[in-house]
Amino acid sequence: MSRSISRRFSAQSWVRVAVVCGLLVAGTAKSHEIQFWVDEAGVTHFSNDPSAVPDAGSPVDADGLEPIQSAWADGLIGPPPPSDQLDSSSSDDRVRRLLRGAYEDLARGESARAEATLRGVLRLEPRQPEAHWYLSILARGRGRFATAEHHLRRFLDCAGPKFEKWRRLAVKRLAAISDEESLADPDRLKGPLELDSIRNEHFRLQVDARLDEVSSDYATQVLGFLDEARSEVSSSIGVEPLEPLGVVLYGRAAYTRAHAHRFSFQTIGFFDGRIHVASPAHPTQGLRGLLFHEYTHAVFREHTGGDRPYWLNEGFAERIERRSRGIPVSTRSERAALRARIETGAWIPLRSIARSFSGLSDERARDAYLESVVTVGYIEAHTRVEDRRRLLERIGQGFSVDQALHEVMGMDTEALDLAVQAEIRAEFPEWTLPAARVTSP
Repeated sequence: MSRSISRRFSAQSWVRVAVVCGLLVAGTAKSHEIQFWVDEAGVTHFSNDPSAVPDAGSPVDADGLEPIQSAWADGLIGPPPPSDQLDSSSSDDRVRRLLRGAYEDLARGESARAEATLRGVLRLEPRQPEAHWYLSILARGRGRFATAEHHLRRFLDCAGPKFEKWRRLAVKRLAAISDEESLADPDRLKGPLELDSIRNEHFRLQVDARLDEVSSDYATQVLGFLDEARSEVSSSIGVEPLEPLGVVLYGRAAYTRAHAHRFSFQTIGFFDGRIHVASPAHPTQGLRGLLFHEYTHAVFREHTGGDRPYWLNEGFAERIERRSRGIPVSTRSERAALRARIETGAWIPLRSIARSFSGLSDERARDAYLESVVTVGYIEAHTRVEDRRRLLERIGQGFSVDQALHEVMGMDTEALDLAVQAEIRAEFPEWTLPAARVTSP
C-alpha cells in the first residue's frame, strides 16, 4: 500500500446530500451464535464460543436516534448490570432493579427510556458509578462532549476497585473527548485544509491531516472499514463500484468550514461522486457503521444513476449499517410504532417518499426511515441477492420502479406497500381502532 501526501483541497460540486439517520438499536449476543465485543484497545473480536467472550458484560451498541452525532458513538460496552437477586423494597435493591431495567432497555434499543431511568438512579444515589458510565456513553454518542466528560469524571470519583478495568478505559475516553473537542473547535482551525492521501485497489482515501496527527494509524483503520463495507454490500445486494471510490474524511470544524454553506441543515456526510464525512478524532464503531451506510448510497447511485426510489436507497443503507454493527435491523418497538401509524392513518405511502424525505418534520422523517427499513426487510426476505442486483440494474437501465419490482417480485409499489403493512398487522394482531364516537341527531 503506497502512501503519498497531498497538501491541497479543491471545493467539490454538490450533487446531493446523504443525511445519515442512523436509527441505531442495540442487540445482545446469544449463546452459540456469533458474538462480538470490543476490547479496551478498540479492537473488535468475533467468536461462536460463548466461553471466549469476556465476562465483563454483553456488548451493546449505540442508539440515540440522533442522526447527526451517530458517528461519534464508540460502543455501549461497560460494567454488567447487577445480578438478579431476591430484591426487597430497600433503596439499594430499588437502585439495582432500575439499573437492570436500564441495561435491558439499552439492549432493546430503547435509549430514551434507559436514559430517563439512569437519571432516576442518580436522583436516588448520586454516586452510582454504572449510571454515570452509561450516561457518559449515551452523551458521547450524541456528540454532547461536555456532558460525557462530566459523567466520566463522576464515574472516576465514584468507582471502587471492582471497576478498575473501566476506570482505565474512562481515562482513555476522557483523552479521546479532548481530541474531539479540539477537532470540533473552529477557533483552533488555522490555515487551509490539508489532506493526506492513501489508496488501495478499491478506494482513494483523503484524510484531514489533523486527524492523522491525532491518530497515527487512522487512515489504515478507515481503509479496513471500507474494505469490510465493500464485502458486505457485495454479499447483500450483489453490486460493487465500477472503479475505485473516492472518500474524504474531515475533522468536524474543517468539514463545517468547507461544506456548511451547501446545506440548509446540519449534516456529517454527503456524496458527490466521492463520499465526504465529518469524522470523530479516533476511528470508532460508529464511524465504521457510517461508512457502511454512505458506501451503500454510493453504490446505489452508481448502479441506478440516481438516489430514487429514496425509500429503497435509504432502506438498503440503514439495514446494511445496522448489520455492520451486529445489531437488529429493526426492533419490536420500532415496528410497534409503525403499527400505530397504520391504525391512525399516519402511515406514509411509499410513493410519497420515493423522490426524497425532504419537507418532512423530524418525527415524520423518522417514520419514513423506519418504513424504508422494514420495507427493504420484506424485499430481502422474499428475494435472493441476484434478484436485488437485478432490481438495481433494471432501474439503472431506465425501467420504472414498478416495472423493476414487478419483474423481481411480481408486485408494484402499491402492492409492496400493502404487503408490508399486512406483515406488520400480523405481528401485532391485537391493535384496534378506537370505537367511533356516536353523536345525537
